[in-house]
Amino acid sequence: MIKVLHVLGGLGLGGAESRIMDLYRHIDRNIIQFDFMVHMDPSEYKRAVAEGIEPASFRKPQHYDDEIRELGGSIYALPCYRVINHPEYKKAADRFFKEHHDYNVVQGHMTSTGSIYLSAARRYRADDPPYMFTVAHTRNAGVSGGLKGLAVRCLRRSLPDSADRLFACSHLAGDETFGGASYTYIPNTIDTDRFVFSMTDRKEIRSKYGIPDDGLLIGNVARFESQKNQPFLIRAFAGMRNRDNAYLIFCGDGPDRQSCEELCDRLGIADKVIFAGRQKEMPKYYSSMDVFAFPSVYEGLPGVVVEAQTSGLYCMISDTITTDVIVSDRIDVIGIQDTSVWTASMDELADRLPYGAKDKGQSPEQGSDDRRSYVGIMKNAGFDVAAQAKMMSAFYLDPVNAEIT
Repeated sequence: MIKVLHVLGGLGLGGAESRIMDLYRHIDRNIIQFDFMVHMDPSEYKRAVAEGIEPASFRKPQHYDDEIRELGGSIYALPCYRVINHPEYKKAADRFFKEHHDYNVVQGHMTSTGSIYLSAARRYRADDPPYMFTVAHTRNAGVSGGLKGLAVRCLRRSLPDSADRLFACSHLAGDETFGGASYTYIPNTIDTDRFVFSMTDRKEIRSKYGIPDDGLLIGNVARFESQKNQPFLIRAFAGMRNRDNAYLIFCGDGPDRQSCEELCDRLGIADKVIFAGRQKEMPKYYSSMDVFAFPSVYEGLPGVVVEAQTSGLYCMISDTITTDVIVSDRIDVIGIQDTSVWTASMDELADRLPYGAKDKGQSPEQGSDDRRSYVGIMKNAGFDVAAQAKMMSAFYLDPVNAEIT
């Protein structure tokens, strides 16, 4: 059995977690097994160690916990890194890999502290396989501001020296994280067949929220935090001249959700904006939308933009996002300096029937065939997880010699 340890911040419905879970479902688990290392509250971690209990059992269960265990994986934990607890974090990483040194590959998707835990893995690996081959896999092209961002940049500098191989979800992410070091581009992939457009799903979700058949539904799927820039989108939507027949739906949760809801109240658009929260059945929600709007300040390669294109959606994305994600003919790249530019683009789209049916003299039902065709486009562009699972399986079986293209 080939054992792979994936290191993440958590196991919620985030992009990195969802992409790894897609891969986990598609590999041959009779040959390759995934385990997961996540991060938890430092005080709870310390308490668990003092009581001789596996720290991960002290953390609050997250979305993918049950599925991971059903698939045969184990979950472990390190304390969240707070800079001031650097010695404790390093000690925890050493403790773990001293006890668990039978992994063939340790793949770190959390690059902020990757130089610490990947170095620990290398210290305790054997000379022969199982080898604990270390991989730093960056999934973001930017960092937050302030002291936290400065600390992350400092910690990332030694990543190329801590990993045997560097992976990046986009060229922008790879250049930002690894500087001039050589890395391998591995795009975020999805189970494309799950995201094929469905008229039945479209009607179901629209009926649930009272969206008329001919209404323009603009969607955003992201955690509510400054990086995702939802207040910008709200202000742009508030300026639409065709707002009577336009609606905005947010799928996600996070620390900035309440302030976004309050902003909608102040702008007088609360009756046109839906806060749907986290959703497990996202393919249905993409089918319900006509436009996907994503004004992020920075990204790696956003899987949600891949998902939206697979569903045949018109996409509006910020010009800070990597061009690696632009696959279809339905993406507009727009700067995020001025909300009026986004408003004008949404106004133009509001003049059309859903998914361009008006331009072809079709009814919405007839236009649905056009949206379904984008699944094939995304597969051909290399964004289907089934193909990537074969490539990554070959890597996990022989990480030293396998070629990845």
